[in-house]
Amino acid sequence: MSNWEFFFYLFVFGAILTYLVLGFIISFEAMLAMYGVKSAVEWIRQWHTPQTFKTMLIIFLPMLQLAYLFLELIPYYLGANERLLPFDLDHIFSIVFPKD
Repeated sequence: MSNWEFFFYLFVFGAILTYLVLGFIISFEAMLAMYGVKSAVEWIRQWHTPQTFKTMLIIFLPMLQLAYLFLELIPYYLGANERLLPFDLDHIFSIVFPKD
């Protein structure tokens, strides 16, 4: 294996792992914000501007959908959740950054 090939694989695997870790964090933030958890909303407002949060919601959409599947849909169909909140990015964004 040449040095170029090693650094290429290092970059690719590093990018994939970074996307997964950041996507996991952002998806948990968004799921907590979807339920209106006050501490999560305050934390998002403290660390993100409205534009960066909206961009991250779009970039990490596959991770958000996976989190919604595992934290909302599957527990709802197994009977653990009594209500099912719809997955709506505009709703999540309006909870965190309302148009006062």
